[in-house]
Amino acid sequence: MSKGTGERKTKDDKKAVDKEQDLSAESLDEAAVEVEQDIASVESRIEELSKENVELLDGLLRLKAEFENYRKRMLKEQTRILDTAEAGLVKKLLRVIDNLERAVGNSAGESGANGLREGVEMVLGQMLEILGKEGLEVIDPEGEAFDPEHHEAMMVVETDQCPEGTVVEVTQKGYRFNGVLLRPAMVKVSCPVKSGE
Repeated sequence: MSKGTGERKTKDDKKAVDKEQDLSAESLDEAAVEVEQDIASVESRIEELSKENVELLDGLLRLKAEFENYRKRMLKEQTRILDTAEAGLVKKLLRVIDNLERAVGNSAGESGANGLREGVEMVLGQMLEILGKEGLEVIDPEGEAFDPEHHEAMMVVETDQCPEGTVVEVTQKGYRFNGVLLRPAMVKVSCPVKSGE
């Protein structure tokens, strides 16, 4: 092998090595760029997932609060339904009370009926006591001012014995159950005496 050929081969080998090194450096640069892009992509995905996690947690907390409010509303509604059911039963018993009161009123003048009267009065008293403990209130407004929310005027009576708009007689008592009006009191209401025409 001649000296010139050997030098050329060495130069060619050197060029090949330089070229390989240049390609290697380019490959490394490209690989580094790809790695940086991958890292940026992963960091971006982590940030998206973090935001999504915060949104999901916020949604979960709102859902939990809404469920708690729903539960409270349902408990309140169940209580209202029970109160309404009890009010229906008490309302049915009002006729019994009315009849007992009539029996007591009618037996007052009869001879020998004192025992009956006392017995009926005891039953009536017991029933009113029991229902009173359950929430029943009697509306007996005689002598009070007429209140259209709790009284129903059956008749107007001319009188100068009391101010105008006063309940002068209760023809049938009214009742409230746990603050709910079951039946208004049926009343006679005063009005001024009209002067002769």
